[in-house]
Amino acid sequence: MNFFDYAFHHVGCIVRLLRGDVSALEDMDISADGFWRSFEALPAALPALFFSWVVEARSLQAAGNLGSTGSIIARMAMLEIVFWVVPIIAFIFVLKALGLSARYTYLIVSRNWLSALAAYLFVAIPLTDMATGEPGSSLSAWLTLAAIGLMLWFSVRVTRVALNVSPMTAVAFVGIETVITYPLAVSAYVAAGLYPAS
Repeated sequence: MNFFDYAFHHVGCIVRLLRGDVSALEDMDISADGFWRSFEALPAALPALFFSWVVEARSLQAAGNLGSTGSIIARMAMLEIVFWVVPIIAFIFVLKALGLSARYTYLIVSRNWLSALAAYLFVAIPLTDMATGEPGSSLSAWLTLAAIGLMLWFSVRVTRVALNVSPMTAVAFVGIETVITYPLAVSAYVAAGLYPAS
C-alpha cells in the first residue's frame, strides 16, 4: 500500500474509533512494520503543521520576536519532533509498570495517526487568525480552547480502545500525561525563544 493510501486508511480508522467503532483498531496495521510505518503520520501531517508554523512565526515576529521566519519554523519543527517522540519512549516504562506492555504497539500506532488528524483540525486556528487579521483575538482563543478540549476527548477515546481499559482509567492516563507534559512544553517553548518568559 502506497504512502497516501496507507495514511488515508489509518486516519479513516481513527475517525471510526472516535465514532465508537472499536473494530477499527483491528483494521489498523499493528504489526512490527505497522509500528514503524505509523511514524509516516508525521510527514502526513507536515502540510498542516508547516502552514501553522508559518502563521505562528509571522505572529511572533509581529509581537517582537526578532528571529527570521526560517529560524522560528526550524525551532517549532524541532520541538514538534521532540514532543512527538519523547512520550513514545516514556510509554515503554509507563505501560510496563501498569502491566500493559502488550498494548504498547496499539497505543503508539493509534496515537501517531490521531496526531496526524489533529494537525489538520488545529489548522482552523491560524486560518481564523488570517481571516480576521487579528492574531490572538477572542475568537481565536475560544477556538484554541475548543480544539484542546476536543483533542483531549479524542485522546481519551483512542487510549481507552488502544489499551483496552475502562473510561476512567483512560481519563486518568490522559489527564496525568497532560499535567506532566504541558508545563514541560511551555518551558521548552520559552527556552527556544518562542514564548515570552513570565
